[in-house]
Amino acid sequence: MDVLSDSHRRARRGGAAALLAVLVALVAAAPSAAAEGGPPAGACRVVTVPVAGGAQVEGDLCDPAGRPSPVLQLLVPGGTYARSYWDFPVGRTSAGEPLSYSRHMTAAGYSTLALDPLGVGGSSHPPSVTVTIQAQAEAIHRVVQAARTGALGATYPTVVLVGHSLGTLTGYVEATTYRDVDGIVASGTSHSPAAGAVAALFAHAVPAPLDPATRDEVPLDMGYISLPGARETFHAGGPTDPAVLKADEDSRSPGSSAYLGTLAPYLAITPLLRTDTLDVPVLVANGRGDAVFCRQGGYGSGTDCADAQALRAAEAPFFGPGAVLETYVLPDAGHILNLTPSASDWFARATGWFTEHFPLDS
Repeated sequence: MDVLSDSHRRARRGGAAALLAVLVALVAAAPSAAAEGGPPAGACRVVTVPVAGGAQVEGDLCDPAGRPSPVLQLLVPGGTYARSYWDFPVGRTSAGEPLSYSRHMTAAGYSTLALDPLGVGGSSHPPSVTVTIQAQAEAIHRVVQAARTGALGATYPTVVLVGHSLGTLTGYVEATTYRDVDGIVASGTSHSPAAGAVAALFAHAVPAPLDPATRDEVPLDMGYISLPGARETFHAGGPTDPAVLKADEDSRSPGSSAYLGTLAPYLAITPLLRTDTLDVPVLVANGRGDAVFCRQGGYGSGTDCADAQALRAAEAPFFGPGAVLETYVLPDAGHILNLTPSASDWFARATGWFTEHFPLDS
């Protein structure tokens, strides 16, 4: 997938000016030519969806072989990440695969739509005080409606939310509020976050307009924050390619403090997530060394991520009998599943889950 987000355009500065020019040219060229290992040329395009308040969200829509799949995976990144998380431009897995969940899934026959959340990348940047978790969930709901009604240029009868970290938690709020998705892949999360890890992350917080990496995106609104230096915590718990870590750090995105603030009650009072009302297939996937959401990360999470069975025992009490709950643990990984050298194993597990619950030949 070569249609890249705004966060990509600012990811490389100084000596990488030539690469920036290439990326800008690629963004302007839609449909795109596919990268090696990705979908065929013409398969990806940028789409925008109007949401509340006159804002819009933007994303990269990729169809396998340029044809819509009956199943659309709606990809929502975590806090301070843009849609590039799902198709990272640097590095490869230990199996030689691009660090691209989206390319892997389109190769398997599934359509993907990787979103920039409100306040990030190519999506609108409303006043930060209005960018709450409820506003983000409503925006996702608008995208789900667009997918089902043909407003994206094709009709997708089945829509599955695939979230990471804060994107997963927002997906839970969306799914339990609007009840409009057919399944959920919940990566990089649990119902027992580690307060110590959260505190360590927010020790890095600065107003986004004061961070050179994000100041051009939100030049005036001090309610948007950035977390320079936090990627070390996100990548802890498994081996990391230094080039990937640097690119991840350099391409950080802003996040609304209101988004994080309105999330807090959902984390502190877990019944507010209402995941016990879900009646769709759910796959919860974590890296064993996740510092934010797993006990093995060492910051005090109550979730045991020793293996898939332990993770299921920890998460099952938060789901009702209607949910078809499965779990997965990537052994040599921390919080950032998509960017670890063993990401191919995670991609394969997710593909197997889709093949089982949402087969393309049914």
